[in-house]
Amino acid sequence: MSHQNVIDFVERRREQGHEPPDLGQGSVLGVLPVPETGAVLMIVGYLVPAGTAADAPEPPVLRERAPAAPPRRDAPGEEEELVLDRAARVARAGGEEIELTFREFELLDYLSSAPGRVYNRRQLMAAVWDRYDDEGGRTVDVHVLRLRRKLGRHAGRIVTVRNVGYKYQPPRRR
Repeated sequence: MSHQNVIDFVERRREQGHEPPDLGQGSVLGVLPVPETGAVLMIVGYLVPAGTAADAPEPPVLRERAPAAPPRRDAPGEEEELVLDRAARVARAGGEEIELTFREFELLDYLSSAPGRVYNRRQLMAAVWDRYDDEGGRTVDVHVLRLRRKLGRHAGRIVTVRNVGYKYQPPRRR
């Protein structure tokens, strides 16, 4: 990838008089392939001391992924609803806890954070396993299979989109 294809927001902020955080401390938040370019868009996040963040513009917050978010309920009042409680890292169906592994919970949480959105295996590997290569597609498939088994009657919420990946489909409202 040549440097002419790189948009360096850190350099732009430096030009505006803001000193960036130590670049070695960033965490990769996402990697998105740019079609027909052979390039990827890498999204990197940094933790900065509270004092330096006060003068920075406020970033958008993904409320769906916030750890302190209240439990998400699929259908209010439904007896057998599926509830995902991020703070407690627990999934429940009909009030009964579903025993999930760390990765199964992360996978369910990630898919359900944007109902109806289709994620390919590479995106899921990056988000849930923190891996950014093309290998591991079977890992995703196996975890989806195990997660569906544990979800029981709610297994249909994780939908396979042929030749693409997976999505979370909430129940239809009556």
